[in-house]
Amino acid sequence: MRTMKTEFIFLIGLGCLPLVSTAQETPARTPLGDGVVAVDLDSRDKEESRFDELLAEVRLIFVDAVVADKSGHTLETAFYFDLLFEALADVEQLPLLDELQHLELNRFLNATIAYYEDDSQTLEKVETSLTVSALRDELSRYTRSLPTELGDITPVDYDGEGHLPIVYNDQVGRIIQFFRTQGRRSMQIWLNRLPSYSKIIEPILEEEGVPRELIYHAVVESGLNPRAYSWKHAVGPWQFISSTARFYGLRQDWWVDERRDFERATRAAARLLKKLFNEFGDWYLALAAYNTGEARVHRAMRVHQSRDYWKLYLLPRETRNHVPKIMAAFLIAQDPEKYGFTVDPEPDLEWDVVPVDRYLTFNILAQIAESSIDTLKFLNPELRQGAIPPPEAGNKPYMLRIPRGHREAFTRNFDPILAQVGPVTPVTVRTHRVRRGETLYSISRRYGISIPTIANTNGIRNRHLLRIGQRLRIPIPSSGVIARQAEVPPRAGTKKIYYTVRPMDTLSEIAEVHGVGLSRIRSWNGLRPGSSYIRVGQKLVIWAPASPQRPLLAGRPPANAEEMEKYTYTVRPGDTLGQIAEAHGVGLSKLRRWNGIMSRSNYIRVGQRLVIWKQAG
Repeated sequence: MRTMKTEFIFLIGLGCLPLVSTAQETPARTPLGDGVVAVDLDSRDKEESRFDELLAEVRLIFVDAVVADKSGHTLETAFYFDLLFEALADVEQLPLLDELQHLELNRFLNATIAYYEDDSQTLEKVETSLTVSALRDELSRYTRSLPTELGDITPVDYDGEGHLPIVYNDQVGRIIQFFRTQGRRSMQIWLNRLPSYSKIIEPILEEEGVPRELIYHAVVESGLNPRAYSWKHAVGPWQFISSTARFYGLRQDWWVDERRDFERATRAAARLLKKLFNEFGDWYLALAAYNTGEARVHRAMRVHQSRDYWKLYLLPRETRNHVPKIMAAFLIAQDPEKYGFTVDPEPDLEWDVVPVDRYLTFNILAQIAESSIDTLKFLNPELRQGAIPPPEAGNKPYMLRIPRGHREAFTRNFDPILAQVGPVTPVTVRTHRVRRGETLYSISRRYGISIPTIANTNGIRNRHLLRIGQRLRIPIPSSGVIARQAEVPPRAGTKKIYYTVRPMDTLSEIAEVHGVGLSRIRSWNGLRPGSSYIRVGQKLVIWAPASPQRPLLAGRPPANAEEMEKYTYTVRPGDTLGQIAEAHGVGLSKLRRWNGIMSRSNYIRVGQRLVIWKQAG
């Protein structure tokens, strides 16, 4: 096992890219109306800058996950990996990602999976969004060192005539052995989860006219984990990529990602698989095309002059393993004891559905339903922000799943609790008038929200074409309303304080001064990964160390102080540390040292008195 020092060298070197974004952080400012300073950069440069910024944020979250893992904080580690998934989803939404950026993003994901497999200390105790992706890589390495002969292909007789044909051969046998050894933990989780999900998924598959055994395709793709995420940027139990999901009608925006919805995603996957079966006339080829794409399967068929899946050696190793994995998972599930497994089934997924016609967060909904936030999150995995999305004109109420038997309580408590809570405003909608030189990127940076959010709110299709004078609706989340419900638990030895944002504060400086991580301060205050938007007067929750982990730096006079004169400068509104240093002809590092300001920090406040030393005379 490597030392902590070595770990951080590894982390900082990930992908040979800077760990911290070089993009300038936006200081806190009083909310403006239409006025925005134009940014004179072309769209390509701005998208690259946004990509760099978000990827830097993802790296920082990964560092927090590793620190939590090395410190033995299992639940905190799981939280950070879920947060990592959310941040990666934001990166994926960026337009104009070129080949190099995709390569860079995949390289980071590979490094993340490598850490999970080789170095993690607590992740074996929990399941994260990347678990199945890591297992898939481990299986590829396992099969790479084994013989490739298939042996005799033997049909398996079971009560499923007319459905997906199940066969056994040497490759299936090797994968069964993998699931009994290296992959045992994952297979055990899947077997425990399968009974509850099969009661939901199999009837939908049959309604859509496809074999019910296709549930095992979802088993090996995601482990039936609605939050599963792969290095291909596929999401949910059926591992849809964004473009395919949209084509099959699955909603994806800041509020909702229906790729995680086990009902809607199953219907979409069934329709896709039926379409592939009609194209290839063979379920094995349809499953291979689902895994790697139709074009690659057609090419392999042309090269090998065969329609036999087992003879298409040109297919990627993962795809050649895919159907045997489905066969192996099916055979183990039919007789777990034969293969050394004992199933401890999870409770059945049972719910009632209630219509909700307004924006409400899970903490309020949990009180109304007499349930818990975690239960609502579990039953509604597609809701990304822990809240019902704000209704739009003409839209139907959102159908929320609540625990079975809680409908009466929900109806009874709805009006009294809302009367007690008062009106809940999810967003403040500002009107922004586009000025010369502005782009969606500069506007999104100004207001601290994503480009897709602005584009979707205003029905913008061409994100690079704005008209001077065009009025845009800018939805800005209200403070503390869209807070994530799975908050990072505060560590022992911390105390809760409230900090009021002052002019020219930035989020990173506030985090540094209080000795806490930037991603932690975001999670405590419901700020999205990558966002540094704060406003003057906003109150931030901070769990600060009860006793300082290190003494505050004391200002140090220069070594030749007797040859110099000491001045005092009072910080005024709009001042920055760099401007003060330049105006007085002194170095920035010296100004920090004289005033006990931490290295690389530019944090100062209005009214602060700074000591400045100058040459006498």
